Amino acid sequence: MKTGYSIRTWRMRLFCSEKQILAETEKLYCEAVAFYYELLKDRNELWTENLLTIQGQLEKLTVPGKDGRVPEYLPPGGKLPVYFRRSAMNKASMAVKTAAASGCFPQKIEANITFFKGMYRDLTSTSVVLKLWNGKKWIWTECGLTGRSFPANSALLSPTLVHEGKWLMLHVPVKQENSDARTAKERMKEGCRVCGVRFTNTDSFAVCSVLDERFRPVSVKNCHGGNAYRYYCKTLLKKIEASKVFTDKDNVDQPNKKYYMRYKHLNEHYAHQVSREILDFCKENQAGIIVLPEYDEDFYRMTMYRSGNDSPLHLSTKIRNYLKYKAWAEGILVLELRADGTEKYCSICGSPGKKQSKLFICQNGHQINRFLNGSRNLACKCQQSFQKRSGSKS
Repeated sequence: MKTGYSIRTWRMRLFCSEKQILAETEKLYCEAVAFYYELLKDRNELWTENLLTIQGQLEKLTVPGKDGRVPEYLPPGGKLPVYFRRSAMNKASMAVKTAAASGCFPQKIEANITFFKGMYRDLTSTSVVLKLWNGKKWIWTECGLTGRSFPANSALLSPTLVHEGKWLMLHVPVKQENSDARTAKERMKEGCRVCGVRFTNTDSFAVCSVLDERFRPVSVKNCHGGNAYRYYCKTLLKKIEASKVFTDKDNVDQPNKKYYMRYKHLNEHYAHQVSREILDFCKENQAGIIVLPEYDEDFYRMTMYRSGNDSPLHLSTKIRNYLKYKAWAEGILVLELRADGTEKYCSICGSPGKKQSKLFICQNGHQINRFLNGSRNLACKCQQSFQKRSGSKS
């Protein structure tokens, strides 16, 4: 079976006893990024080159050569460690490429320091040793880490230092092998099970149904919690509204920040929870493909507007995003398919019918939950689409 890989970011809280040294290192890094950024702004012939080519050209301009070459420009701090300067070069290169594409070059760019190989060592779930600049020399400094443990048999890539409020965070990209990297066509050819997902605006965030290769229902899952989510959202929004009388005139960037952060974390919690429930359900029932409904832009915008920002349906966008990368890491594909017609026909007999509250009743008298009916029809539509493709080529 084909294998691939996925890269996810672990957010670890960093504890460093040498805060002043860490601040000096960040300051030097920002100065280095700004230095390379200014050099690249005046060399538009490099803007379309790849990062490795740009890096080579910048080193010719700023680093002494073994053949006695004298650099035209001297970076801040003089001689920088090779991986420190290359990290800064990459940040500056990406900033210039982005600015060139948009046609607008900002005067100042913000850059979080990324520790390339040679600038960190002994990275574990509880500690890391960073190479830091104290204003006079580079020293190795041990720092503590807290957060989720890194998965076994994974590769830890270059971490980035990020400020999140009062916290210092180390964002660590984690590369893991994907056990199944087959395409959707290959999976369907081998009789892969399909899970159709229908998002709702009720207590069920999503209704999921798995079909086998013969279009037969295997299992059903309701991801509950929509009513609780809506209640918690409204409670927080009421607190924000009630406190505006006392905070609107505060001389701060964002009054009521603690409530907005709770609102953000509430959204993330439920989105992660529901996406994980869907994924675990698919793993339990050996579904290799998850199919999500796709709507045209006007319908989608109007539906989201009517449902409201604190609705279970509005959270479906975040659930989709989380589900895609989580599923790929587990060897499951996520597809999106136009949902046209999936709510008009019976998933039992195929006859047309009508929605009545939460039920779908067809002309032959079959009654089924309308969300379950839609999820089964979506999975069936996905399977049929691959059968038509293979049939047209045979």
